[in-house]
Formats: sequence, C-alpha cells, structure tokens
Amino acid sequence: MHRSLIVAKITPGAEKDVARIFAESDATGLPRIAGVTRRSLYSLGDLYVHLLETAGDGRRAVDNARGHEEFKRVSERLSHYIQPYLPTWRSPEDAIARCFYTYEAGSAGGTHEASSAGGTHEASSAGEAA
Repeated sequence: MHRSLIVAKITPGAEKDVARIFAESDATGLPRIAGVTRRSLYSLGDLYVHLLETAGDGRRAVDNARGHEEFKRVSERLSHYIQPYLPTWRSPEDAIARCFYTYEAGSAGGTHEASSAGGTHEASSAGEAA
C-alpha cells in the first residue's frame, strides 16, 4: 500500500459538495483505473487534506488517471471549491507533501526521510482527482 497526502485550500463550508463530487466519482471505474484502495478527506478552516491510499505508487496512480474523462470532469468540478495551497502549483505533483518522519509499532524508532521528494508516503495540493 502507498499513501499520498494532497494538501490544498478549500472554500470553508464546501466539504459536503467536495464529498459528493468524490462519492459520485468513486462510484465509477476511476478508482480502479488509478489503483485507489481508500480515500479520506479532511479540512481545518481553509486547509484541505486528501489522504489517498493506492495499491502502487500514488504519483503513478494520478498520472495514469489524468487522461481519463472522469478525472478531468472531477477536477473541473472540484476547481470551484479547491485551490492550490502553494502559489507555484503547476500539477498534482506540486501538491504532494513530503513525508519526513514515519513511526511504525515494532520498529526500533522512527524513519527519517532524507530525500526532498516524496518517500514512502507522499502528499499533494490542489483539487485534482485520482
């Protein structure tokens, strides 16, 4: 399993609309195409956090889905409620947060991520679907 964390800004009060958009899309074949096994959406004020769990690499899952018509439709619908967190955002990759520490029970301690790109767990910004 792979986790990606997508970080963006949400219009406060739009959570029900965003959840409905994803529920409708998740009822299509898009999650299967992208390899999505679980999705959880969170908000805090205008902060939007989208935890995406996939069977394989989360970045690759988004890339595989981007050309699909349902992905384009969902992204367009989400654009009314979800905006990039970073002003330099150009693509979903720019929204994927970097995991810099992981703890797992039974290990001798936490794992520090040394690289500046991704890691085992990733995170993203803006309202692109997967």
